[in-house]
Amino acid sequence: AGLHMHLRKFLTFVTCLSGFHGAFAFVSGFSNVVNVRVKTREHVSPVASGRIKIRKGITRLSCSGRSPDVSLSPSPAQPQEGPPVIDIAELIRAEKLDPSMHAVQQISHAARDWGFFQVTNHGIPEEVIERFDEEMKRFFAKDKEEKYKIKRNKENSRGYFDDELTKQTRDWKECVDIGAQNGDFEGKSLIDGYNQWPQGDVKFKAAMKDYFDRCTSLSKSLLRAFAVCLGQQEQHFDKMLGEHTSYLRLNFYPPCPRPVDADFPLRSPKEDEGFLAINRHTDAGLLTILRQQYDQPHSLQVFYTKDSDKDHETREGKWVVVHPTPASLTINIGDMMQVCSNDKFIAPLHRVLANKDLPRYSAPYFFNPPYNEDCKPIAEDGRIKYRPVNWGEFRRRRFEGDFSDVGKEVQISDYRL
Repeated sequence: AGLHMHLRKFLTFVTCLSGFHGAFAFVSGFSNVVNVRVKTREHVSPVASGRIKIRKGITRLSCSGRSPDVSLSPSPAQPQEGPPVIDIAELIRAEKLDPSMHAVQQISHAARDWGFFQVTNHGIPEEVIERFDEEMKRFFAKDKEEKYKIKRNKENSRGYFDDELTKQTRDWKECVDIGAQNGDFEGKSLIDGYNQWPQGDVKFKAAMKDYFDRCTSLSKSLLRAFAVCLGQQEQHFDKMLGEHTSYLRLNFYPPCPRPVDADFPLRSPKEDEGFLAINRHTDAGLLTILRQQYDQPHSLQVFYTKDSDKDHETREGKWVVVHPTPASLTINIGDMMQVCSNDKFIAPLHRVLANKDLPRYSAPYFFNPPYNEDCKPIAEDGRIKYRPVNWGEFRRRRFEGDFSDVGKEVQISDYRL
């Protein structure tokens, strides 16, 4: 009650200073207030589409012009609604995995129910992540002319771009793609091309390579857990490590003048309706490791559904924000893992909301199989749901849809028996 009273007095004072006419209501639910950003002793927590979470330990309020909804937040340790947070310390330390391990069981449930989960104690040092974040922001701060010197093209998927399509709809973002070609960071392939680097920027390349290698190592641990969850030997997916074609994507989401609301439906918006930072999609590969920052807009949404075996357009469910936990990484299942698991695991639809006021950075690492790998279902009962999916062919067709409008994007439902 005391906090309620002090906030009301403060906001009335701010309203007077700003020259606004009338009074703002401040009632239960903390609704219809001046756009409040709430800083706690630990962090500032702006949330998707302007929604703000108030956490205990408030030390300062500031105003920035809009009128978001304001609500009490769940504990940072475990989201109240959304994919689970899993401590994988035992997974990283273990010489041999066992299905009875708590982390393995949690991963199994999350992969089946959500296709998303967050991991803590993941083994990537904080200083490696901080250096990576710093270099990512430094690159996007460059002039457009400098960034365009490493722009990707139809023949080379690696490099900078600001014109990607998702579901034949333009995204509100800038990106850089950096990856391995047949397991070689310095290699070249007919499908994805080769990495491009800012000329003379040794620090940027070193930070990207270090973080990329750490994510590859974490992927190995996660893939072994997935194998055990599926009743296989933990080395089942190891054959995909040697010549993997994984890539790291740096995302920058500038403020957007017309973002759609957080409850916008499953379909992609028309241009006169507004924009999403990234339109709804599933990731193509085996798994994704996402770096998203806790003190930036919480914009990632996953579509919670029980209809993961249906075409994207016909699924029923609801959008849920994935609130990042401090010191965590966000993991999600990709299309090839859904195929390999024979629909036991879900490759979830997800999207990223644009934000009118605040920029956001994120970085997904996509672990992808070798180009010549045929991904086949694990079906101990013999009831196979997919014909084999050649990764190289699937990747080529998916990139064609990202680069230009080629009509309906390739999906794993095209391979369903």
